[in-house]
Amino acid sequence: ESLVRAKESFFAVMSHEMRTPLAACIGMAEVLRDTTSLDLRQTECVDAVLSNGDAMLSLINDILDFSKLEADGLELELGVFSPREVVEQAAAVVQIKAEEKGVQLVV
Repeated sequence: ESLVRAKESFFAVMSHEMRTPLAACIGMAEVLRDTTSLDLRQTECVDAVLSNGDAMLSLINDILDFSKLEADGLELELGVFSPREVVEQAAAVVQIKAEEKGVQLVV
């Protein structure tokens, strides 16, 4: 049980340590997008930073949730979601890398 508590504490501290700078990066990218005249390519790049930042934040939250689940401290909720939206968001995360490699990503 002490091992479980130590692991839970580690994940909580690490998730906080990762979330704080990530939130700052996301915030700065939002400021850049909202207050600067960007060309199409620059807008796509900022959007990619925001999309990947959100994906990373979601991953961090999932890791923390998993550790809570292991410690029986998380209740799962049923909810409605759009599978199409999930696939589109996942595709957006890799879109720029795909284009750089000459791969056409069709969703």
